[in-house]
Amino acid sequence: MNEAHNEFVDYKKATALFATMGWQMPDHQPQIVLRPSLDADFRFEKQQIIVSTPEKVYPATTKYWRDFFTDQLREGSYAAAIPERCLMIDIGRKFYSLMDLKAVVRSMACFQFTHLQLHFSENEGFRIESEQFPEIVSEEYLTKQEIRKLIAYAHEHRIAIIPDFDSPGHLRQVLAQKPKWQLPTADGTRDDRALNILDSEAVAFIQEVYREYAQLFEDSTYFHIGADEFIDFDHLENFPQMIEAARERYGEKASGIEVFIDYVNELAAFVESLGFVVRVWNDGFYRLNRQEQTTLTENCQISYWTRWNQNMAPADVFFEKGYTMINHNDNFFYYVLGEAAGYTYPTYEKISNEFQLTTFANGQQVAQEQLAQTQAIALSVWADVPEAQTSREVIQAIFWLQAAIAQKVYQEKDRPKAAYQKLFDSWVVSYLEEEQ
Repeated sequence: MNEAHNEFVDYKKATALFATMGWQMPDHQPQIVLRPSLDADFRFEKQQIIVSTPEKVYPATTKYWRDFFTDQLREGSYAAAIPERCLMIDIGRKFYSLMDLKAVVRSMACFQFTHLQLHFSENEGFRIESEQFPEIVSEEYLTKQEIRKLIAYAHEHRIAIIPDFDSPGHLRQVLAQKPKWQLPTADGTRDDRALNILDSEAVAFIQEVYREYAQLFEDSTYFHIGADEFIDFDHLENFPQMIEAARERYGEKASGIEVFIDYVNELAAFVESLGFVVRVWNDGFYRLNRQEQTTLTENCQISYWTRWNQNMAPADVFFEKGYTMINHNDNFFYYVLGEAAGYTYPTYEKISNEFQLTTFANGQQVAQEQLAQTQAIALSVWADVPEAQTSREVIQAIFWLQAAIAQKVYQEKDRPKAAYQKLFDSWVVSYLEEEQ
């Protein structure tokens, strides 16, 4: 059996997580039983952890010890209603050390999260070392060697990394030294946040950035390419060159958005050719106030985060077109530093009391059967005001949100926040000890 899914190895790794947080293991430990006929991911029964597949040993064991040490252990079967649980963290605008991110991995493991998404580029920063384009990197950054250590550490905790480099918008930092590749506007200036997607050299440059990080994250399954908030999609007249180019390609009915969709489709195909499943944000596609003369590729997954603008396509549009969805519901799962852009910090209580798995952004309720197309539920940490909280404050605050999400995914009865206090205290001690 492959070591990655060896029952004994994964049991030991999951048990070691709690030992490193200071928990004393009991003399009589549970037995791992592999039962392929089990109609659940895993089951706790007497002194046994019964799993349906070897891959379930690690999450089953972490949940077992979490419940054991918080006096919540009960016999019963458990099945995750959503296959993946993701935590996205904006390291582009705010620097987090390797130690910080390792602490995040440990809390994720406690709550059966599966993916850590590193959003490493933003208008205000780019924070992973680049050997090919060092001029785009911020003063404070993570080295590639640190990223490799993080990847290995996450793997030890059965968590995969998702690289997240957003284009063709959110590129002020990347384009600061390359103003000729910024997008021209109607008034003769350039939008310093947006790539000139009509310039083949500019597009080739961005693709080379993706290529460099595809090599760094070669073991990852997913690559998030962004594609959100490129321009104000309701005011394409501010970018006449896009309109002209779109009409040359698609005729007079083209609005200009078509060249943006072409860019995304070309980039998605390129990143897919590098070995990844591509993810994009939802806000720029299938908008209700225009007739697009081309459409988004089917070969991508949709991170559905918002419908703050009613011209944005409802979640049902993407479900009906057959896309795999990731629920980034910004009303519940956006932790925005400084509570910028009208957001308030999400809480354990709000998620526990109000969120349902069928709830998408802006109160949209999708059909229960559409959860079969929902690959992941995702918590996002955005650094709009990076100085609003320290990295430690952020990491400690989102511990509780992970707890609430885990309860929802495993469809458990909501527990009071205090039920996790002992676990939080031990996890914090391990974080502070590593900091010293």
